[in-house]
Amino acid sequence: MAAPRWLNDDEQELWRFILAAIRRLERGMDETLQQDSDLSASEFSVLVTLSEAADRRMRLRDICVELEWDRSRASHQITRMERRGLVAKNKCAEDARGVLVELLPEGMKRLETAAPAHVESVRRMVFDKLSTQDVAVFRELLNKLLEIDH
Repeated sequence: MAAPRWLNDDEQELWRFILAAIRRLERGMDETLQQDSDLSASEFSVLVTLSEAADRRMRLRDICVELEWDRSRASHQITRMERRGLVAKNKCAEDARGVLVELLPEGMKRLETAAPAHVESVRRMVFDKLSTQDVAVFRELLNKLLEIDH
């Protein structure tokens, strides 16, 4: 087994800054969503994904792909949301093994309530602090980290 390639002091400092930034952004978004609409960030992500889908419905497996979640996590999340009246689960007509998830009116209402404060929170925490040039550089860096080719 190869020896670990330990981070030098500068790399370690940057890594800790990255982790702190992620925690701060997640905490800020969670607080805003909970306060304004009684939604978790995970619920909000599912609702946004469904709201952008054709007929506000998606197969569970496609939600997993879109949110980069494993099937177990998505299934548990959708079940909790179904109990809260935000979404409905049904068998797929084309494939009896498939699960179709549908955004219900209550879920859409909660999303519409949450969205303005959420976007303002994102703007305040991120975009108000960055110049147009910063945004371009940040996008480029994130693309490299995520290995996205545009």
